[in-house]
Amino acid sequence: MRSVGFFLFLLMFGSALADTDVSRAGKSFLTATSFPQTFNDLPFTTRNAVLAAGYEPWESEFDASGRCISGCAYQGMTIEEESAMLARKTEQVRADLQAAGVLPSQNIQFRDKIHQVVSSNMPSAYQPTPPTQPASPQPSQPAVQIASHVSCYPSHPAIPAGQTLPLGEPVTGHPRISSPFGSRIHPVTGNRQNHSGVDLSVPSGTNVFTPASGTVSRVWTDSTCGRGIVVNHSGGYQTVYCHLSQQLVSAGDNVGAGCRIGLSGNTGRSTGPHLHYGTKRDGVAFDPMTVMGR
Repeated sequence: MRSVGFFLFLLMFGSALADTDVSRAGKSFLTATSFPQTFNDLPFTTRNAVLAAGYEPWESEFDASGRCISGCAYQGMTIEEESAMLARKTEQVRADLQAAGVLPSQNIQFRDKIHQVVSSNMPSAYQPTPPTQPASPQPSQPAVQIASHVSCYPSHPAIPAGQTLPLGEPVTGHPRISSPFGSRIHPVTGNRQNHSGVDLSVPSGTNVFTPASGTVSRVWTDSTCGRGIVVNHSGGYQTVYCHLSQQLVSAGDNVGAGCRIGLSGNTGRSTGPHLHYGTKRDGVAFDPMTVMGR
């Protein structure tokens, strides 16, 4: 009799344990799970801080209807809204540089204008040969600040030593622009995209120079940009370089205007050798052609 009672006790106890296990299992299915955040999951202010720090979502992409798939400033952003944002930033930069007397007037070439603004305020030891064209009046408060001279070899012959704003081009020879700034169909993914820089058609191994003095903020490698570099300059400006074959600087390095920082290549998401060159101000991309002088 006792053995039958003990058996019934075990049976009831085992059933209770089973119910408890099922209950626990059910609760585990209902428990919220924390997944790794993507860029689009971050709060708006955090995304802006990440962008200002030099991170690139590489790059914003949109579906056939124009809605953002990835890399946009906020969820649901359309390609038209982002295009308008980039256009506003480009016009703001253009207006600021025109007001400061850096961008060209109708009777003077862009590169000569850069030359005049910089050379008029450069220490005498670094004065370049005066321009052949008549000098136009200089602004009372120079737009280009002069940093301490940093020697480097090789250096870009068209970039004045000490220049702190990214005026001019990151390579020599004025190569063909294979993909301009703005909306395009991405050549690899086929998605609509806002291209946040310009692609300069140069062979692998071409010297890449920074057009202004500054501090290297990031040196990294990923599957889209490939080997990349970001340099911080004065006035909230940044320059971005992608698809490099070699990076010749490290994060934290101080670099002089016109100094070589890398070699072009075909790394990352690229269809052929070229340099992706981007310019940003206060964390927002603008058309590099505004400051390249073309």
